[in-house]
Amino acid sequence: MEIEENKTVVLVTGDDRRELVRSALSTLGEDFTDRIKKAKQIFIHPNFVSSQRPAACTHIEAVRGVLDHISLLRGEEILIGDASYHDTKKAFEIFNYQSLKRSGNIKFIDLNDDETVEGYTYTADLKKRPLGFSKTVAQSDMNIVVVPAKMHSYYIVSLSIKTHIIGSHVVPASIFGIHASWPWFHTGYKPAHMSMAGLYAEHPAQLAIIDGTQAMAGNGPIDGEEVNLRWLIASFNPVTADALAAYLMGLLPSDIGYLYFLEEKGFGPIEPGKMEIIGSDPETLRQELERPDSYPGILEWH
Repeated sequence: MEIEENKTVVLVTGDDRRELVRSALSTLGEDFTDRIKKAKQIFIHPNFVSSQRPAACTHIEAVRGVLDHISLLRGEEILIGDASYHDTKKAFEIFNYQSLKRSGNIKFIDLNDDETVEGYTYTADLKKRPLGFSKTVAQSDMNIVVVPAKMHSYYIVSLSIKTHIIGSHVVPASIFGIHASWPWFHTGYKPAHMSMAGLYAEHPAQLAIIDGTQAMAGNGPIDGEEVNLRWLIASFNPVTADALAAYLMGLLPSDIGYLYFLEEKGFGPIEPGKMEIIGSDPETLRQELERPDSYPGILEWH
């Protein structure tokens, strides 16, 4: 697969997430317009990890800001969905996503019910184990991942790539009614990060929007402390977007296994000094957020 080299990241600041999304996409300019017009299928991927904790999930106004732009450019059907840990359909209802139908030609999809293409995860001894990957996501040529910026107790951060990969795997519901992907992915820190990187290399996303006005410090992706970092990132290179977000959260991008492995595969850059950052100076926004309790152990992926 040919890898598109893109070092550009837009970094805007403020508190109104819808306006920040609109501003960031306007800054991406004709490149964004052309990609939207040419796309055969647009899929918007929010994070619905737990409908019981709104702060852990993508705010509807961030998605509405994306639709504000797309609806001006095309009228074709736009898909929105996730493979929620709990109940995707319930999350759509609780978060009032149905109201987005006023903003465009929308179809909602529970990826837990989707057909699959071949996917995999690595076992503890680094052998591949088959696991179905969403056919809808795999076949969409404009995957737009819209997520809050969160710390994570297994991946250090939960940003665009984690949602795009973990939230696109179709796993059967347990007897408790949850779609737990962790038995397949949490086989050790190194294999987990290798799985993320390997799968992303096969099924990359095309645009990341990371909402730092809705961030989580500490023991994310659900139980951390809510914080407003007053920034939002957009980039056609989700690897670079995740890396800049991690840096702004006080982390070294190279300490995050999946980012390290993806840069080795040519999907970088992950160092801010090698990026083309449009907008605010990241050094004025960087904060040392509380890290998950498991942080020292996660670094064992090295």
